[in-house]
Amino acid sequence: MAATLASLMMTVLTQVPLEAAAADGDRNERLQFMRDKLAKFSLYRESAMEPLTLKEEPIVRFTNPERDSGTWDGATFLWLEGARPVAAVSLGIRRPANAVFREFTSFSDTPLVCQRGGAAAWSPRSGGLAARELPGAPLPAETASGRLTQMRNLARRFSATCYYKEDATQLRLMPQPLYRYSDEQEGLLDGGLFAMVVSNDPEMFVLLEALTATGDKAPTWRYSLARMSSLRHSVRLDDVEIWTIPAFYTIPPALRKDGPYLEAFEGNFKPAAEQPAVK
Repeated sequence: MAATLASLMMTVLTQVPLEAAAADGDRNERLQFMRDKLAKFSLYRESAMEPLTLKEEPIVRFTNPERDSGTWDGATFLWLEGARPVAAVSLGIRRPANAVFREFTSFSDTPLVCQRGGAAAWSPRSGGLAARELPGAPLPAETASGRLTQMRNLARRFSATCYYKEDATQLRLMPQPLYRYSDEQEGLLDGGLFAMVVSNDPEMFVLLEALTATGDKAPTWRYSLARMSSLRHSVRLDDVEIWTIPAFYTIPPALRKDGPYLEAFEGNFKPAAEQPAVK
């Protein structure tokens, strides 16, 4: 009996790591699939020759099981200029047929050009609601930990609602920034990118930046807002509505590629195990 129990325990102990390893392998396969997709795109300032840097690691992996065609695996990446985020791109694999959709959003107040294979895939003229001074914000704290506390408090001043079919959903603010950075040469003392989410799927970004003093102007905080969803949204600051955005697919098709946000179909994901063997 003891030998049988010991044998059973050994079976359980060896199976669990193998199953976990298989799950990790599947997850890594999907991440590599997303990276391969994004490697085909290049993002530029409109007047620049050098492409911006795509951050290799995603700032978040997400799922959205709350919708009937929700994403069951997705990842969001950033394009950077130095350390500062200029745009974000998400790829999501959706039910029921593993349809893949990409989403672009701009944080820039100047034009960008995104190309794939030499053709323009997206040409936003500006970001959604970019580089606004944040009223009532305190002077940036002297320490990084103090500024993080300030950023978290400032982010809580924002709230947002998205509208899916007939349902209104209050977005949830993730309490920690998904990405934090500084670039004192560019006058950025500190910055943090926060997400308002359904499940853990970013629907709206809040970008907070502490600016260093310039001339007789004291250090200050500014914010930018960027949608990461095709749904209709309203955003509030201190419970006062400051931004409303229409559902993406109500925008005339001819205008979509020039807007601050773009969603597009990218085919279907097929796991390697389901693909035919190469002879």
